[in-house]
Amino acid sequence: MGEHLGRRYHRLFGPDKRSVIVAMDHGSTEGVMKGFEDPGKLLEQVVAGGADVILTTVGIARHFSKELSTISVMIRCDGATSPLLERPRELIVDAETVLSLGAEAAAAMYFPGTANGHGSTIYFPQLVAEAHRWNLPVMAEALPYGFESHKDSHETHAVAATCRMAAENGADIVKTFYTGDRESFRQVVSSCYVPVLALGGPRTHQDADFLAMIRGAMDGGAAGVVIGRNVWQAAHPTAMTRALVALVHHDASVADALQILHDVA
Repeated sequence: MGEHLGRRYHRLFGPDKRSVIVAMDHGSTEGVMKGFEDPGKLLEQVVAGGADVILTTVGIARHFSKELSTISVMIRCDGATSPLLERPRELIVDAETVLSLGAEAAAAMYFPGTANGHGSTIYFPQLVAEAHRWNLPVMAEALPYGFESHKDSHETHAVAATCRMAAENGADIVKTFYTGDRESFRQVVSSCYVPVLALGGPRTHQDADFLAMIRGAMDGGAAGVVIGRNVWQAAHPTAMTRALVALVHHDASVADALQILHDVA
């Protein structure tokens, strides 16, 4: 697993080569979101829950370095859009900045199939080329059609093709949609030669449904998860993080993961 990438890469995973990444990068393009009003408090909660990595922004990495001192960090490198003016994403953070923050990895979008995100298929390999000169791993958020509503966005072939293209363009890790069942997701994982992590997406109203999705992704061969809103919009972010750690690192059942949530309710 990524032997050529060195220590930074291996700090993104546990000894079992799996990872629970909590995404806290939303503020750079969305501003203030429910559950994400106090980054410092939230960081303390998810670190206490046992997360392996925090995916975040330059601002949070710089201003909350104490809270991040015991956990691996991945920096979001693209953005430049917002609810105030939606525009194509651009690369806005370079590898040198990521390294100056002491982070272990960089991350950027890879959106084939969308007119508004076509630039990502150009700037992503450029980021990879720069990052790899410093042995800095890069994660691709590989989403067919990006965030646009498209009937095939979660279709197995489209997701598998997008993940493979991201890997071929230098991604060391891929974050992508869960395709709905473990068998189809196994096809995505088996055709991509870098670790595939399942994303969480918008807050799921039923915790059981969300945890069942994670169990399905892990049973389909995922190397872990990248979860944002379903952690920090949960009633108890620390408990939700612990539930994810149980599913990812200890192969817990959905019932066992739910019990972790119920124990603090």
